[in-house]
Parts: sequence; structure tokens; C-alpha cells
Amino acid sequence: MALPHHARLGDSEWLIWRDALLRSTGFPASGLQRFAAPDCAAAADAHLAGDADHEAFLGAFLAAVDRTSTEVNRVAADPRLREAIAWQSPAVVGLLDSLLRNQEPIRRNAKRRYREEQLSRFWQRYCAKTETIGFFGPSLWITLDPTSPDVTATVGDRLTDGRTVFLEPWAVLAYGDRLAQDPEIRPWLPPARQPHHRLDGRQLHRPGLPSVEVSAAQAEILAASDGSRPASQIAAALIAAGAPGLEQPADVYAAMAQLAEQKLLTWNAHLPLDTTAESVLEARIAAIGDPAARERATLGLRRLTDARDKVAVAAGDAHALTDALGLLAEEFTSLTGCEPRRHGGAVYAGRGLCYEDTTRDLQLTLGRRFLDELAPPMAIVLQATRWLTAALAEAFERELLHVCAKASDSGADVMLGTIWYKALSLFMGSGPSPAEAVLDEFADRWARLLELPADTREVRELRWTATDLAGKVDEAFPADRPGWSAARLHSPDLHICARSPEAVNEGDYRVVLGELHAAVPTMEGQLFSWARPEPRWVTKLVAQDYGIRRVMPLFPAVWPRNAGRLVPFERDVDDHFLGFAPAPGADLTRTTPVSGIPVSLRDGAPTATVDGRDLPLIEVFSAFLSTVAADAFKLVAPAEHTPRLVIDHLVVVRETWRTTCEATDLTAIRDEAGEFLAARRWRGRLGLPERCFVKIATEAKPLYIDFTSPLYVSALCASLRAALKRQSGDVALTVTEMLPDPAEAWVPGPDGESYFGELRFHITDPRPAAAAVATPTLEETT
Repeated sequence: MALPHHARLGDSEWLIWRDALLRSTGFPASGLQRFAAPDCAAAADAHLAGDADHEAFLGAFLAAVDRTSTEVNRVAADPRLREAIAWQSPAVVGLLDSLLRNQEPIRRNAKRRYREEQLSRFWQRYCAKTETIGFFGPSLWITLDPTSPDVTATVGDRLTDGRTVFLEPWAVLAYGDRLAQDPEIRPWLPPARQPHHRLDGRQLHRPGLPSVEVSAAQAEILAASDGSRPASQIAAALIAAGAPGLEQPADVYAAMAQLAEQKLLTWNAHLPLDTTAESVLEARIAAIGDPAARERATLGLRRLTDARDKVAVAAGDAHALTDALGLLAEEFTSLTGCEPRRHGGAVYAGRGLCYEDTTRDLQLTLGRRFLDELAPPMAIVLQATRWLTAALAEAFERELLHVCAKASDSGADVMLGTIWYKALSLFMGSGPSPAEAVLDEFADRWARLLELPADTREVRELRWTATDLAGKVDEAFPADRPGWSAARLHSPDLHICARSPEAVNEGDYRVVLGELHAAVPTMEGQLFSWARPEPRWVTKLVAQDYGIRRVMPLFPAVWPRNAGRLVPFERDVDDHFLGFAPAPGADLTRTTPVSGIPVSLRDGAPTATVDGRDLPLIEVFSAFLSTVAADAFKLVAPAEHTPRLVIDHLVVVRETWRTTCEATDLTAIRDEAGEFLAARRWRGRLGLPERCFVKIATEAKPLYIDFTSPLYVSALCASLRAALKRQSGDVALTVTEMLPDPAEAWVPGPDGESYFGELRFHITDPRPAAAAVATPTLEETT
């Protein structure tokens, strides 16, 4: 039997969560058409075919460019676009103003062309990409109801019905660090030893470094500094206990300051780098025993939060928002002495001081017919994913065994800290990865299951029925359980291609598997949980599905995608933590440093003793292995051309082309008309659709391209040239069909327009991992 948060996925064994997410665009899909110029494309094709002379093409091209420039000015004046850009890149608002100062007749020069290209990048992102960010990427919790037959959608009066502005955690930490510089406040802040250090008597063990011998007084201070008590309380306790050399508070504070300088402990506000930082800081300030110091710290935080609240009030007015963001920046710099922006150009870095999250004004339920039709093809995919996790676990466990064997020739126990960095490099190093052979085998097994032809250059689409594959998939991907506890839960991103929810109920739709994040619960985290009344609701259910008490790493402040709202994993009250590096705000009462975890061989497998439990070593690396698995679901091997692959009505692979920047023949041409002709020629040569996404290897995100649009073609060519400048040699390029296309955007809006939407699900494997077998299974707990 399933747990209350599960529903059976059709007739399959798999369990799908009854709550799911819709990530949507904040601008309608029709906006992508505003820069399209099909007449210009037809003229170019006629010229390339020899049916029209160059003058005829050039006339059509210049007319399209003029129309596009006029449309650019209209878009640049759109108050919603201006507000969206003010949130993300305030300096670009000035670029919009520059465009608007150039009115009819519009004069086009290199600067104007650059500004138009920049605007097009923002516009295509807001219209086409379902990113959860601000009012231009609202999300929505939706319901899966197998007792209801249909998809139902009730549209509200507004685009969003909830808007909340949060301070970025790094900004809160910066203010906390400034408070720690105040000698009257610092004694009321909690010192904390480093989470990856283990104190054994007077020996301080550090992974990858020699141990340090500290004085008796320092050892007493380190032992007492777990981040839960202020320095003043620790000082009083140590003095009362007669700790050697510590006769008055000043002695303790001087020793703490020295240890902090040596980076053997931290002595600041001890704030986590997540969205709880503000509330934790409020509690720290409230606990300051000196009334004057407490009032001073409170007033500073109030200045910061008041400025944040003014930003929230200004939402909806681009000009007022720009002013409010400027005021927040001034207050922040005045309070902290720090610059108000960081990590310029980074994608997942939390660059500004605050951000806005929103919920869409829509009620959406997915009913039985949709789930029943999704189940057969998804069951094929999920069995393959189960095999993938089992194979990854086996490959990495084998390599971990080799690492342990090299560290101990005699087979004696080793401390995890002595092998930590060597082991961690298996999961995220630059060298060969154990995953490579698994991914190759994964693609080969799919090719055999689907009986893919060796040459697919002339094939646009291949189709199968789930019924035909169901009898073969267990043989192609034999696995009876997931590879580790976190591999019990997968997160597919699905896109519905339909005119409307009503069209889905009529059966006039198809579904696209965008990504399958294996072994990662992508609905977990502040990015989505803020909109629910139950704190950490998803995290509690995730931990329940794993069937084992989680051992979660404490990530350092600088870590990929560990940026406040994008923290990869939220912390559950039952989690135990793994200290492997300096980590802000660590709860040391529930943390074991890697230098304190013995690793032994049990039945030939490396086993770690942590939190009073013997666990397969692979479970200690669970979060890192899940990161590998999340990007591992590649159903086919890279090829020059991959056709669209469809099982029933589920598109499991979009049609894709792979080439290089130089092979496009678009990088050496500098005049716009020549670029456009070359782009039409390249499109025809490869057989590309008019609308695609282009992923340049040097860029983090794909770029939308409409080959009928001189503006989008110009922006693409500029991106290709920039990629070649940044990297010596050629640069790989992947082109993917746009599916769904604008005519298949199905999410209804209050304006009668349709919007793109991505559905994000959690699907649970009913079979527990080996490490969780000793605990009750999902069925046994009901």
C-alpha cells in the first residue's frame, strides 16, 4: 500500500506524489511571434533557390528589419518587461531607455544593433523558458487526483496571487559579519568549531591536512564551541570550571579571537546560508544581553528589512522598483561596507540583495485519464532509471573500495578524513569518472531495446508502443531495487503539448519528457516550499520515502547552485550532517566530521560508522552520487542527428542536431543581410525547424532562435562569435527542436493568452534500497 502522499501511477508499480508543481512563464507564448518575419524568410529562401534576385531579398530584409526595430521599441516600453529586467539586471533598464530615445525614423548602427540583441535575449527568456523566478516565472502547487477523470484549470483574475520579497542569505550573513566586528556585540555571538574538524584531547584532526596540537585552554574552548551558546556564556562556564589560563572573560575572548584568526573556529552570528538566515539572525540579536548593543543591532537589521519591504511595495512599478532597489543597496553598503552585488554574470549565484518569488493565480488538477495514459511509457523509463541507479552505485562503490584499499594495505579501518578528497574526486573531479562507462552502457541498452537504426541522419521520428516494450524492458534493464536510498525518488519534468486543458481532456495532446532528474527530489527547497503553510513539508516526506535517516553534507558557502533559495537540499530535523569543509551555520550537535568516521570492510564492501549506524559508504556519499545521477539520464548517445523518439504519446527524446560554431558558417559574416542568408542556408542544409533552442557549450543556458527573424538570427551569430572568442578552437553546438511550440502552450492566463508550463513530479520507487531494507518499507508503514 502507498503512503497518504502517494497515488499509484496507473497500473504500474510506481508511486507518484499527489502534489506536484507547475513552473510557468510570466509572458505569453505569443510574444515570441513579435520579432518573427516569415515574409523575409520566404524572400531569402527564394533568393537562395535562384527564384528571386538579391535586390528583391534585400528589400524584404530591410523592411523586416525596420518593422522589427519598431517592435523592439514597443517591447522596450512594456512596463512589465521593464520591471522584470529591473529585478534581474537593473543596469539594463538604461539600455531600454537608450532604445526608446531612438524613435522613428529609427537610426540603426552597431550600438543600436547590440541593444536590440540584448533585449531579444531577455524577451525570449521571459516568453519561452519556464524558470521559477519573480512574477515572470510564477510557480504553482497542483493536485493529482486519480478519482477525478479530467484535467481541470480555474484561472484567476491576475497572473499572480502571491508575491513575496526575500533578502538573499548572503546579504544577511554580511550584516551578521559586520555585527561580529562590534566589540560590544561579539561576546553575545556563538563561536563554533569547524564542522569538518575533530577534537581528540588536544589534537585537532583536519581532513587532508596534518593534525594540530592546541593548548589545554584552546581545547576547552573548542570543545565548548558548538554554535549553540554565546561566547559570554561559554566564558562564564569555563571560568567557573577553573579552565587553565582562563581567569576572566577577556582571557577567553582573546583565545577565541586567536582561534578564529587561525580558522580553527568561527566567531560570528553563525548563520546558515539559506532562507532561514534572517530569522536566525533575529534570534541572535534578541539574545544580546547588553540593551544598548541589542538596540543598535536591531536598528541596523530593521533598516535592512524596511528597505526590503519598500522593494516589495514597489513591485508592479518598474520606476519605483528601481528606486527602491537603489535605496536597499545604499542601506546595505552603509550597514556592511560591502558592495550590493556579487558574482557578476553567474547563473545560480544569488547576485543581488533580494529576490521575489511568486505563485500563479490558477488552480490546476490532473485527473485519472492523464495519469493512466502517462503510466505505461513512464514505467518503461522508470525501470531503466532503476537500473541506472543500481549500476552507478555498483561502479562508484567499486572505486571507493579501491580508494580504501590503497589507504590501508593491511585491510585495517581507515578514517574517512584521510581518504575524503580522493573519494570526493570520483564524484566531482576533472578526471575520468566511474559514471562514464555506466552512461555508455545505459545508451547502448536503450539502443538495443528500441532497436535503433545505426544511421538516423534521414529519420525525423521513431515511434513505439509501451505494450511492445513492456515485455522487453526488464531484460534490457535488469534491476530489482534502486542503488542507494536517495535513488528511490526521481523527478521528471514533463511538458504538455496542447492548445488548452480542454484539448488534453479531448485526447488532443502529447507529452514531452524534458528532463529526468534521477535520485533528486527537485520539489524540495525554499524555491517552492515558501508558498506552502507547512514548513519543510516536502523535506519530511522525502526523508520518509528514503526509508533511512539521511546523512546530509554541510556544503561550504561557495558551492555550485548553493545560493540561498537554490540550496540543493533542505535540512530535516531528523537528518544527521556530514562536515567536510567550512560551512556557515552548521548544527554541530547533529554533525560528524569526516575525520571522525571510521571506514571498514564488511563482506567485501566499504562500510562507514556514522551516527551510531553502520552504513554502506555509498550512503555517506549519497548527495554527491545523486548529483551525478541527476545529470546522467541521457537516453541516447550523442550523434550528428538524433530523431524524435516517442513511446505512445510520450516524447522521450526531442529531435536534436549536434555540430560546432564554425561549422555553421555564421561566425565570419558581419553584415546582417549576409548573416540572415547564411542562417537560412544552414537551416535548410540540416533540416532544422523554424524555431529551435541552441545550446552553445560555453553558455549555461540555451538560446531561443526563430530562423525567420533577422533579430534572433543576429543575436545567435553574436553568441557564436563570442563563444569562439572565449575559447581557443572550435566550440560544440547542440540544436534541439522547440517542443512544445507556441501553438502548443497550454497554460491559460487571465488575459486569454496561453503560457508555457512545465510539470514537475516526484515518483517513488516502491522497492527500498539495500541500506533501508532493515527499516519498514513504504507498504509496511501503512
